Amino acid sequence: MDIITSFSNPLVKRFKKLHRSRGRIATGQTIIEGPTTLALAMDAGVMPRALLVLEDDDTTQDLFSDRDNLLTVVSRDVMTAAADTVQPLGPIALIDIPPYQPIRTRNTLVLRDIHDPGNVGTMIRSAAAFGWDICVSGDTADPWSPKVIRAGAGSHFSLHLSRSATPHDDASMVGLRVVASVAASGGEPSDQKTPVALLIGSEAHGLSQDDITSAEATVSLSMPGPAESLNAAIAASLLMYVISE
Repeated sequence: MDIITSFSNPLVKRFKKLHRSRGRIATGQTIIEGPTTLALAMDAGVMPRALLVLEDDDTTQDLFSDRDNLLTVVSRDVMTAAADTVQPLGPIALIDIPPYQPIRTRNTLVLRDIHDPGNVGTMIRSAAAFGWDICVSGDTADPWSPKVIRAGAGSHFSLHLSRSATPHDDASMVGLRVVASVAASGGEPSDQKTPVALLIGSEAHGLSQDDITSAEATVSLSMPGPAESLNAAIAASLLMYVISE
């Protein structure tokens, strides 16, 4: 099999376009990196449309020996250019983005204007660990960006993921209690009657006043130390754990 060494190869360009939100929106596709995430995607029924592999990646080449039309062997420099990481090990897979699901009657973490991809990915990973659903809303980072997928460590593929412009209304319609997280003076997380739609606000400003006043309840984490607040992903993870208990 020939090795692609040109950065201008059409398939390599196609992978690179998916680094940007515009490319993902236009195609409905994204890229995932590494054998573990690829295996989790395939276990969930998400099959790659194309794969970039290194010449010495015998494991991936053997795995797709009966579908070698999906494989393109590339040089390490081309792999680096196509990947979203600095030192990719490969393989890199191009996949169709799974469709968003409607909000359902189950504990759901609602991400409101969470801009940082690392935080979004961490929240997705924690939600999967604690058996929660995720709903993205407002100006939240694209959950299917390569950076978010990497931070989620493959948890996307075991998660019920929704998107809503009106999460209060959509959550209430399926019987979820809407609960707003606030830095201080909120109720005890352990006292919350479930299932809930737990709203988490932006790292810099928290939830809007409208989000807080329209919620049925507020919750805060007790912090006896001098810190005024926690990182949004850490706060969300702790709240999900305590409410689940």
